[in-house]
Amino acid sequence: MLSFSQQRMWFLDQWEPGAPTSNGCRAIRIRGKLDAAALKTAFATVVERHESLRTIFVLHAREPRQVVLDEWTLELPVVDLTAVPLRERTNELTRRLRESAREPFDLSKDLMIRTTLFQIGADDAVLLVRLHHIAADAFSDGVLFGEVAKVYDAVSAGDVPDLTELPIQYADFASWQHDRLQGKLLDELVAYWTNELRGSPLLLPLPTDHPRQPVQRHDGARHEVLLPAELADGVRDLARAEGCTVYMVLLGAFSTLLYRLSGMDDVVVGSPIANRTTTELTSMVGFFCNTMALRTRLGGNPSFREVCGRVRTTALGAYQHQELPFERIVESLNVPRDPGYNPIFQVNFRAQDGARLPLRLAGVETSLVPVDIGFSRFDLALELHVEPDCISGYFEVDRDLFDPATVAHVADDFAALLKQVVAEPDTPILAVRLPYGRRLATEAAPRIPVQRTRRANSNN
Repeated sequence: MLSFSQQRMWFLDQWEPGAPTSNGCRAIRIRGKLDAAALKTAFATVVERHESLRTIFVLHAREPRQVVLDEWTLELPVVDLTAVPLRERTNELTRRLRESAREPFDLSKDLMIRTTLFQIGADDAVLLVRLHHIAADAFSDGVLFGEVAKVYDAVSAGDVPDLTELPIQYADFASWQHDRLQGKLLDELVAYWTNELRGSPLLLPLPTDHPRQPVQRHDGARHEVLLPAELADGVRDLARAEGCTVYMVLLGAFSTLLYRLSGMDDVVVGSPIANRTTTELTSMVGFFCNTMALRTRLGGNPSFREVCGRVRTTALGAYQHQELPFERIVESLNVPRDPGYNPIFQVNFRAQDGARLPLRLAGVETSLVPVDIGFSRFDLALELHVEPDCISGYFEVDRDLFDPATVAHVADDFAALLKQVVAEPDTPILAVRLPYGRRLATEAAPRIPVQRTRRANSNN
């Protein structure tokens, strides 16, 4: 039995086999004397420990089933780039990382994790870890790299690693989830989301540079964002003052930007949530996260302080009802499907507060290396990390819709907007000055066609 999240990933893979849209990757630069054998042992230990990483998916009676591999091999190949001229080495590394990150997974036979070391100098290497989303989510990074570090440090020191036995495996969660999401609970979740999203816009009319293609190709590009420490401090101060989280303040700013760009004062943004609702799940590598559709109503020219309050109310309600799988929301709303855009929302947002901690290994220095795989799941996405000394992240866009110059302007607009609303939160949002923002003018957008709340079938 697959979890609901796994079902979604499996069906997407059937629809577009080998597409890199479900590939995740992390690249970590390692400077110093690395014990490659200990690192390989560490990853193999974690794969043995977490069945999700060695689970394949096969058809049985026309339904996908999880099969945990008992026999498997995890390789740690080394790609030597030291012969590449120094002036060309960085570009060659970037190209190799991107190519490797895009390599397809065969869900019917592959391990769901791959590791490669790129040697770029004496005692200088980049570790690339690739994971299929069906086996791991963003929260899994902390679990995975934490355990790899613990095993590596022990093995490289000649000790035996000490890892607490996992209380359950991912297949246990999948079975539990199916048993839980039915009957009264399912009815309540469906009723909440149907009511929350009834009448919301079917499509956010962003001013694109090119007409939408009949079928999305997911050809994406990133534009990096780096904002100063004083702005990060200001976001935290405003969050505290308004009883919000940093995430809520940033989502409010992003939703305001979308309003100013599109003219639509009813904005729906997709956002992932860990969905690890029990303590047993916090120590597991697996795909637990769900997607929330967060609707912010911005009509009436509210102050940004009021926007924060509206976002807070919406987000808290969503957190309390986070368990309903996104696909079930789409089904319950009877949203018409169109291969040219995502249902319910076409813009995604993610933000985290705190330093991003890469893999930390004894005796070496590590740091993150950004990797742009070259695809976009959405028309527009924003990922931010509020760190002690900055706000960093990137805009990710569909290149069939937006030119690079436009994305740079959107990023500048966001920086200008955030700076103003943090400094003066009582400013009405239509008074915020945007260096490149377009005039508010748009045709009425079609709405999600829901006339009534559909009752969940408790037998599903």
